Amino acid sequence: MTDTLHLVDASIYVFRAYFSLPPSFTDHKNEPVNAVHGYTSFLLDLLERQPDYVACAFDESLNTCFRNGIFPAYKANRELPDDNLLYQFQQCQRITELLGIQHYALPTFEADDIIGSLTQVWRGLMNAGRVVILTRDKDLGQLLEVGDELWDFAADTRAGPAGIREKFGVRVDQLADYLALAGDSVDNIPGAPGIGAKTAAILLQTFDSLSELLARTSEVEQSSIRGAKRIAATLESHRQQLQLYRQITAIKCDIPLEFECIDLRPAQCDPAALAVFADEMRLSERLRIRLAQQSEGQVIGGHK
Repeated sequence: MTDTLHLVDASIYVFRAYFSLPPSFTDHKNEPVNAVHGYTSFLLDLLERQPDYVACAFDESLNTCFRNGIFPAYKANRELPDDNLLYQFQQCQRITELLGIQHYALPTFEADDIIGSLTQVWRGLMNAGRVVILTRDKDLGQLLEVGDELWDFAADTRAGPAGIREKFGVRVDQLADYLALAGDSVDNIPGAPGIGAKTAAILLQTFDSLSELLARTSEVEQSSIRGAKRIAATLESHRQQLQLYRQITAIKCDIPLEFECIDLRPAQCDPAALAVFADEMRLSERLRIRLAQQSEGQVIGGHK
């Protein structure tokens, strides 16, 4: 049986809980901790499925990512979290550690880059090991190989390389090129003016990569693609911007993260520390019972 590493795009699940649960969930200091309640439940749901290997990646580079240095407008359309949400993120990292899950957060790299680098190291260690990425962000599809999956945990939907191609019309190794061309409004990446998702996919189906496309703009002009002359002119006039966007849309997979496979197995929990956390966060009785079961090894006892 192939060893599987589950990599969690944790911030997405923190935000999901924050926006879906009411702020009436408060801790012992009367601080709202709705995200903490929802995220803790999510982690327990995952652990109860008995993953062999698992790690979480958090976003801490909210405006300090290397991409901001390259392109200051990157994600400038997003509001920074307030003090309460930052506090809740800290508590979510805390419960991740208390539940024995390795987690990572870096000031200059995003969760995507951490997941990409963990994937790269994992492949080197395990050879045939597969990766399942828990996320709602299809951009992470560029990391997939045959047998790997993106898993939207809340919706319980999965997509492998074939599913990504069906959705976007490009191969997973073309996703960064596709996003540079078509743009990404979520991350405030403009893309090439007048070249939308459909046209970007057609161009990459014909010219394979952004670099090849930019090297063959004369062929674009002579092609049968609708609006070929306008597209060729746009590519020429936005050459430098597109090359810049391509640096931003590509996930880094070479962050120096050192670990052994055993480090990513769910570790033994400390019942006393979990109880303190449950008291401070005023967790529900149901969550307390599930945390106790986890610490007693009733759920993942085979890993302890």
